[in-house]
Amino acid sequence: MATTEQKRDYYEVLGADRSATRDQIKQAYRKLALQYHPDRNKAPDATAKFREIAEAYAVLSDDAKRREYDTGGHAGVSERWSTEDLVRDFQFGDFFGGRFDDLSSIFGDFLGRRMWPGQAQGVARGTDLRYDLDLTLDEAAQGDERLLQVTRSEKCQTCKGSGAKPGTKPTPCGDCKGTGQKQQVRSSKGMKLVTVLTCDHCRGRGLFIESPCLTCQANGYTFAPHSLKVQIPPGVDDGMVIRLAGQGESNANGGQPGDLLIRTHLRPHPLFQRQGDDLYTAVPISFAEAALGTKVSIPCLGGETVHVTVPAGTQSGTALRLHGKGMPRLGGKGKGNLLVIVEVRTPTDLTTRQRELLQEFAKLETRKK
Repeated sequence: MATTEQKRDYYEVLGADRSATRDQIKQAYRKLALQYHPDRNKAPDATAKFREIAEAYAVLSDDAKRREYDTGGHAGVSERWSTEDLVRDFQFGDFFGGRFDDLSSIFGDFLGRRMWPGQAQGVARGTDLRYDLDLTLDEAAQGDERLLQVTRSEKCQTCKGSGAKPGTKPTPCGDCKGTGQKQQVRSSKGMKLVTVLTCDHCRGRGLFIESPCLTCQANGYTFAPHSLKVQIPPGVDDGMVIRLAGQGESNANGGQPGDLLIRTHLRPHPLFQRQGDDLYTAVPISFAEAALGTKVSIPCLGGETVHVTVPAGTQSGTALRLHGKGMPRLGGKGKGNLLVIVEVRTPTDLTTRQRELLQEFAKLETRKK
């Protein structure tokens, strides 16, 4: 892996502007990933470029990581996240419906292969899928059961997962002798340098399919829609990941299926801003109400309305705390607070009588001094 100093700017890698939206970042990644994915591009540097593109997207598509990168560059990101952290909960392949081979072979040099108890050595688990779930603040506060529509791969029923046309079967690859790997040997200064590469003839499978299955095009799997129920816990926050174990991509070689990673995104609310478990809202009052005191009605999540007393002499910017009127804390341990920020509005269109009264008030204030 390249050092921090050698890395290119992530925006430059994706060809995106620094003000690009999440959708624009996503479109830029999709275009480049399709161009450089090793399943399509056989250029010697395609895999390295794809890794670079994928790492850039893993950072710029995540709001927290993008802020760190915009502030501190590569150093700011590497101080908080390793390369493994950047892509652990992010499945790049789901943008293409899982149509490419297991990406663990592409990222294997720095992620390794996750093994399940009892799983044979060399059999990778299926890849994880990502689902972006948009929620309103009310939905995040209440929690709910949602029905998701997810398309994922299944073992092809025509060829039973072999990828070969019925009546035929795969044969050991003649190029790599069934190992799935090739060795490239170079001599330099009296030393032999041996590089192990994935066999491009069988794409690392060790088997070659002479007569591909017409249903799955030799992939060994087909794609089907699935309806999955997920429980949204009350108090879920923006950017949190809900993991459904075993609901990701299956593996035609017999490995355990991957997981479905559901990343939540909260839509902006017209009245409230959220900070952790607390909510903030603003209430405008007049100069007279601030001086004399008043009562205001404050809407809360869930349709409740509470009446709040604003004490006489309240200054603009004062925060009135309503205990237990914020967001539910994850785990069911009470709720945060609702902080009502008082905004004292200065009158602009005074009537003649109002101006006279204020002038008289100003004179009285001067006499006090």
